[in-house]
Amino acid sequence: MKQKLLILISALIIPFIILSCKSSVNEPDYLDDAILSSLIESDDAILNFDENFDDGDATSFLVGKVQTDLYPIKVGRRITKMERTFDRQVVGDSAKVTVTTKFTGYLIIAGKFNPINPGDTSYLPDTIITKPFVETVKRNVTFIRTSSRNDRNRGWKLQAISLPEGSTSVKNIQITKIEALVPGKDPLVITSPLDTYFFVGDPNKDLPSRKRNDEVTLKVYLTSNSPKEDFVTLTYGRKIAGQTYKIKRKLNLVSSVQVGDKWEKVYQGGWNIFVVHPLGRFHSVINAVTNETIFSVEGNVSSSTWGIPYKVN
Repeated sequence: MKQKLLILISALIIPFIILSCKSSVNEPDYLDDAILSSLIESDDAILNFDENFDDGDATSFLVGKVQTDLYPIKVGRRITKMERTFDRQVVGDSAKVTVTTKFTGYLIIAGKFNPINPGDTSYLPDTIITKPFVETVKRNVTFIRTSSRNDRNRGWKLQAISLPEGSTSVKNIQITKIEALVPGKDPLVITSPLDTYFFVGDPNKDLPSRKRNDEVTLKVYLTSNSPKEDFVTLTYGRKIAGQTYKIKRKLNLVSSVQVGDKWEKVYQGGWNIFVVHPLGRFHSVINAVTNETIFSVEGNVSSSTWGIPYKVN
């Protein structure tokens, strides 16, 4: 009789324990991947980084060189796959999430094997080189949970975003510092992207604010394994309603100093907010690839990427 009673009690208790455990794992306020994706992909700045990382095709640069395997005329990235994963730390009503995005695609280089004169727009490429690559970009994002928890995101909202930092597995080049200089304003100096945060909606800590016709000077500091000039670009703006308000610019080498077996270099160029730049939240992409990546047929893709979100009002 006692044995039957024990079996009956166990049959009643065990399902309750299982249901209790399941409930604690899938609690109503849990910050799951679906909510994270919804919040992140609804932020215009983060979304614009993904858009600007993908050139879709090669862009004209006219960067002809001598003593090289290939004379590039157009260079660009075409992304074929994007995978995002989340590493979260949730404490009460706040959370810090490291967002890792893996971009898979091809670097497209259109050029000629015969020498060309830089700046001569009459040249047309007769050779197209495609180089497969995978670049992994990380960004930290913080979230807070509000008292209203009846929406589809269970009360969670995006609080702050860090700057992104990415690279390929081949690390022959590395961005180390970025400066954005605007006349009459304090310079924006970035040395650690993942530790640099902008707080959404905070007037004192929100994205850097720019106005149309602002003239910004961008300086990119990097370390390279090659003494040759690397290929450093700035992409910003956006395509809206079929219209292209997007610019990709090549930065110029202004300094190169050998330190040990590496070269510390500085590149500089204009980041001007053109007069028809749309209003809103955006994200620049600052990318550096080695000389061998662009000017050699056989060279693997070695890339380093940072970026700066900004708003135009």
